[in-house]
Amino acid sequence: MHFMYGINCARELLRRNQNFCEKIVVSTGRKERSLEDIIHLARQQNIPVEFWDKKRLDSLAGNDHHQGVICFCRKFSYVDLQDILKSSRGEGDRGLVLMLDGIMDPHNLGSIIRTAYCLGADGVVIPEDRSARITATVGKTSAGSVWQMPVARVVNLSHAIDFFKDNGFWVFGAEARVGQSIHEADFNCPVVLVMGGEAKGIRALVKRKCDFLVHIPMTASFNSLNVSVAAGIILHEIVTQRQASAAAAN
Repeated sequence: MHFMYGINCARELLRRNQNFCEKIVVSTGRKERSLEDIIHLARQQNIPVEFWDKKRLDSLAGNDHHQGVICFCRKFSYVDLQDILKSSRGEGDRGLVLMLDGIMDPHNLGSIIRTAYCLGADGVVIPEDRSARITATVGKTSAGSVWQMPVARVVNLSHAIDFFKDNGFWVFGAEARVGQSIHEADFNCPVVLVMGGEAKGIRALVKRKCDFLVHIPMTASFNSLNVSVAAGIILHEIVTQRQASAAAAN
């Protein structure tokens, strides 16, 4: 049995009400309203609720802060690329997919998924190898948004890029101090944004598949930003450009 932890993650799992949760465990002595709400939601769905002492929860969650609740659940279900293609969020959506080439830190992965969800991305694509996968840590860091955001796990990122190009997308790779500034690039098109791993960035083969390389202009001489921060900045620029174009057209 798999498990996720954290208040927001458990709440989102229960709100989806699709038999994801098999059991909720709550730390004894905790009286927060948020935990009471989770217990109420679980009991409404006839999901067993157990009360364990904090040390037992700490042992299960490892070094991560579980916030007093652990949800035992079914294995996370990845989607197909075709599912992401169909997941447009609204009328006039131009398409926005985030592709992550070698993000190894689960906290970075969870943070990126959370930001992608908040800024309207249609889905996230990660490789099967050399990448963090969806775990309890990712679920908590994403504040539960991992259950709302389609995530595809593919064997070959280059083939995934070809799939989206065949469906009208343009591929932008983020690289420090290389290519166009994100403020000069035109994101008013269906976009696949490729973010590279924490250590080496985008791999050479994947980089060659990109139509454009873009960077975040910085005034300081520091080499690069954390990848989750960089993803948020670029995604915000994409959304801002599209909103400005939509306003100008009206």
